[in-house]
Amino acid sequence: MDDRKSAERRASNAVRDSATRAGETAREAADRLQESSSKAAEGFREYQLSVLSAVQANVNAMFEYAQDALQAQSVSELMELSATHSRRQLETIAQQSREIASAAQKLATETTRPLAGGFGSQFNPMS
Repeated sequence: MDDRKSAERRASNAVRDSATRAGETAREAADRLQESSSKAAEGFREYQLSVLSAVQANVNAMFEYAQDALQAQSVSELMELSATHSRRQLETIAQQSREIASAAQKLATETTRPLAGGFGSQFNPMS
């Protein structure tokens, strides 16, 4: 009879321990998801700012070009102005593309980092 009660107590303790571990794992998962969500919001804001900054710079360059083009005195001056503007814009767009790609990479990395700690270690078999 004592063996039976002892076995029941051990089984009850094992179930309680498993439930406690499952609760801790659930809390940790919720914390990780919340951190990931916060990182995503911050990263997305930085990404948006990078894109908006690039758009603003490109619009400003377009207006500057239009003003200069209107003041050109000859076709050859307009052609030279156009070539210079095009070359500058290609260089600018290449740099902007690198910055935007970097912001997107940072967004992806920072968002998944809290989740990468892994939940697998929390699900060990009962001993």
